[in-house]
Amino acid sequence: MLEQRVQNRPLNGLRGVGLIALIALAVILGSNFFYFLGRYIGTVSSILFILFGMAVAWLLLNRYVLSFVYTCQNGCLRVCRAYGRYERFMADVWLNGVRACGTLEDMKRRFPSARVQKAARPGCPLPALAVAYNDAGRDAIIVLQPDEPLRAVILRAVKGA
Repeated sequence: MLEQRVQNRPLNGLRGVGLIALIALAVILGSNFFYFLGRYIGTVSSILFILFGMAVAWLLLNRYVLSFVYTCQNGCLRVCRAYGRYERFMADVWLNGVRACGTLEDMKRRFPSARVQKAARPGCPLPALAVAYNDAGRDAIIVLQPDEPLRAVILRAVKGA
């Protein structure tokens, strides 16, 4: 069984302090903006402030907390989204259904009607690999960032197809 977690580089030192300062600044500016806006539109500004806070939280989760877990076992590559230790299923890629792999542009050109899913992080140093596979009779493409052992398993599956 192979397992890999793909995530952005962790925050260190001044970047972490800077991020906390930016979050505090966003909350203060948003609070003041929606307070003054409340004079004109009333209670709706409170709802807008809550939506603003939700948008900031969503951006922070996607940028700094979200990671992907790849697990290869019994001929199946399972891809899950992970927020901390809580994993959420994303896709199962059966290795006997892998059709091709390469860059995302090449795979889109070869399989124009395929659905594309991205399970890669921009801050991760591993190179991206787009894998085209058969997903219940339809073409699908998933963008991964596998390490060397997992990349070798995927390339072996493509050569066997």
